[in-house]
Amino acid sequence: MSYLAIGSVTKAIAELLEKKLNKPPLMGQNVTLKVTVLPPDDERVASDNGVNLFLYRVTESPFAKNLDWMGDKESRGVKCPPLALALHYLLTANVKSSSDTTQDDITAHQILGNAMAILHEFPVLNDVHDGDFDADLDSQFAAELRRAFDKIKISFTPISLDDVSKIWNGQSKAYRLSVAYEVSVLQIAPIVPAPLPGPPVQQLNVEVETISAPLITAVEPAIGTAGATLTIKGSGFKSGGRVTTVTVGDATLTEAELSALTEREIRLVLPTAFQRGPEQRVVVINGGRESNEASFLVRPWIGSLRPLRGLTGVPITIPFDLDAVATVSAEIGGQAVAATPDAARKNVTVIAPDSLANNGPAPVLLIVNDGVARRSNALFYEVLPVISSRNVTVGGSPAKTTIEVTGQRLNGNDVQARYGKLLISKGQNASATQISVAVPRVLPADQTVSVIVDGFESNVLPPSLERLEPMESLPGRPIALIGRGLSGGSVVVYFGADSVNVGPHPYSSRIVVTAPAGLAAGSIQVRAEIDGNETNNLSFGVLE
Repeated sequence: MSYLAIGSVTKAIAELLEKKLNKPPLMGQNVTLKVTVLPPDDERVASDNGVNLFLYRVTESPFAKNLDWMGDKESRGVKCPPLALALHYLLTANVKSSSDTTQDDITAHQILGNAMAILHEFPVLNDVHDGDFDADLDSQFAAELRRAFDKIKISFTPISLDDVSKIWNGQSKAYRLSVAYEVSVLQIAPIVPAPLPGPPVQQLNVEVETISAPLITAVEPAIGTAGATLTIKGSGFKSGGRVTTVTVGDATLTEAELSALTEREIRLVLPTAFQRGPEQRVVVINGGRESNEASFLVRPWIGSLRPLRGLTGVPITIPFDLDAVATVSAEIGGQAVAATPDAARKNVTVIAPDSLANNGPAPVLLIVNDGVARRSNALFYEVLPVISSRNVTVGGSPAKTTIEVTGQRLNGNDVQARYGKLLISKGQNASATQISVAVPRVLPADQTVSVIVDGFESNVLPPSLERLEPMESLPGRPIALIGRGLSGGSVVVYFGADSVNVGPHPYSSRIVVTAPAGLAAGSIQVRAEIDGNETNNLSFGVLE
């Protein structure tokens, strides 16, 4: 076999499945099932009913790796081991989304059972010879596979839930029921035939070249901003046609990414996002030889965000020592926003704007002006979708429960609604402000709702309190409210008839406030109001 054998085996299995799916037609005479061989995150996978055969892993067979290649039915072997492989596939059934989500899953299970029965019935591809699939036809079974002595065997393989979850998580897709198969063994012949004896040596020449490591003598500037142009001076940066790369911090830049490269000078544009700092290690590598280590100091530098993820319209705190004469502004997701230092000028607060159009990581940076405007490095704030209201209705014949949600950034290719403990798949949602899903049965109308858009989960409605810490205290002492969905642009905490205006609040599971000083001793009810949505009440004991 040649290196084309991997693709030929995948094509043959897909052809076998496509020809035999729904035969006999237990799912109906007019049902057509499609076979794809795509990564699970490819949107074409779910465009038709059928199965997807995903080659997720290739391993070397330990039993044939040390044996010489025996050849095939048309050519002799050579004194060289073949590349002996086992192919690992993930088989998943897919069904186009319909209004009947329960039947969709049942149909997917039927299709998967159909495909598994076919592979169980025909475990050796070489031996399949009937009207649907014939291993003697080039269009269905490549000639090079027939020429090989190997049997192409398909074996059902146990796979742990942890391993299959890693595959789906790596594709950023919601898990679907899948089974694994191993196909072996493929012996791919050596590309280069065994060498013939060389001619007699007529003349012996030995050339010696001294290869020295690159040497950095200066980095200019030694202190500067992220995204600035950096010049590295020294020697041995480009010699003998060997490849040069430059490492700055955790980033490695290839020759194509360098602005200029000569024997004694390199110019490059620094990244804007650094993993560690502010002092960044600079090393030049030429032909595998590393230079001495230099450094570049990033200024201004921000080291953390609090919090790292959340809604828009809430404050993000950036620890940063700001000079007395300096002013500061910020950018979030490329949009200019105001930045407010605290009284000690040790922290800067910015508000993630509601105008951010997309969920996911948004770069956050400060612009410090002390006579010259300088941009900091960028850190990433993970923007989550926001839901502001919900409406649950039950009705119709047959009865169904409809959940309607309004909010921001609700559009996506893989949208789900979490209602209580039930996860309802919507699929693609085009509206950025509305989502509507339905379940064909009666559900309680008082469950919590959240929305998951392309893997990013929104806040929870209605917000709820689970406990107070402490549950009793003196007036004027700090009290922590623990719960869910407590983040919002307008947060008010009520101690009986008294209220504490928290304002914008970034943390969804905890609010810390000071109990009003004038509270009378006894038991009172405590609740919170998040952007107009009220939580439940909890009892709080006011001590004398």
